[in-house]
Amino acid sequence: MLIQVTSLRAARIEIAPILKAQGYDYFWRPSFGDDIPPWYAFFIKHDHRDIRTHHIHMVTGRRTFQEHWERLLFRDYLIAHPETARAYERLKTDLAAAHPNDRVAYTKGKSAFIQRITAQAKKLQ
Repeated sequence: MLIQVTSLRAARIEIAPILKAQGYDYFWRPSFGDDIPPWYAFFIKHDHRDIRTHHIHMVTGRRTFQEHWERLLFRDYLIAHPETARAYERLKTDLAAAHPNDRVAYTKGKSAFIQRITAQAKKLQ
């Protein structure tokens, strides 16, 4: 889930404690590199087997966080194109099997597919 907020400071003070009480882990993350602003809030919830079940990203501005808005464009394309969504599901399943303990390799394995589909989605805008 991607949420645009007016203040990340307010999100940290007011929203983070509520989500933490609901079992979410909270991270304050840079968007690019290790310590380069802009920042965003990232919440993860795990199930009883410690598998990630929910992600919440909180950002402040559309122009600053273009990559986050492109994720929504990608999502909307998958909703509108079920055959592409099934191909993405197969890719993710194969990558999860090939890299069960390597989240970086799993994520890198999806990159080309996501970039290709996002480019197609942008052409339809």
